[in-house]
Amino acid sequence: MDKFSYYDTLSNLIPGLVFLWALSVLGPFSTNGLSLILTGNVIVDPVLLLAIAYLTGHLLQFLSKYSIEILVKQLFWGGYFFSELFLITAYKKCNEIEFNRYFAYAENDLKIPKEKLEILRDPQVIVDKKKMEAATTLSQTIYRIVDAKSSDSTKGEKAQLQNIFHSFFRNLAMLFLILGVMDVISMIIHVTDLNLKIMAIAALNFLLTGIFLYQAKQRGEYYIKGLFWSFA
Repeated sequence: MDKFSYYDTLSNLIPGLVFLWALSVLGPFSTNGLSLILTGNVIVDPVLLLAIAYLTGHLLQFLSKYSIEILVKQLFWGGYFFSELFLITAYKKCNEIEFNRYFAYAENDLKIPKEKLEILRDPQVIVDKKKMEAATTLSQTIYRIVDAKSSDSTKGEKAQLQNIFHSFFRNLAMLFLILGVMDVISMIIHVTDLNLKIMAIAALNFLLTGIFLYQAKQRGEYYIKGLFWSFA
């Protein structure tokens, strides 16, 4: 297992551990449900806890991929992946010097015809649906080629690490969103027991969701920018 596999494992394990801990602290449960699962054996319990946390982390990752990822795209990138917009000059995701460098790389190294690449410079892309589709597809294709090259090289290691952090923060956003929703459901069910502490905890969970959403967005952008800068 290489170091990126370790990082990837931690990006699932840590959110899983946090979620299990937070269920009785920031969630609606008054007691720790793990006490019903753990055996009391000092050797078995740590292994069992790590296994449950790791599986929980993978579940969070699955849920976040199909919810938080979509939310990040809608909130920050107009419903697109950042990689689909990155090389379109009208969106100004990279400066002119960087774009010219990436343009030359795509033309000279990736052998993409210049006339095909010119659509990335077209200012009408934003208002023309067909041009937008062609430009985003081309930008995404170039990104995928560069990403594939990074898997066979050490040049893009720092960028790949940012992608792991993107996944990590996305998982954290998912877990606090779940806790917040659970708190709201609990408040609805036990409306007569409402108090300031319960409402403050729910608000904190949603605030943390927003913070980690933004962190996931930033790391996603750092990943794409770093990847292109490493190879182009």
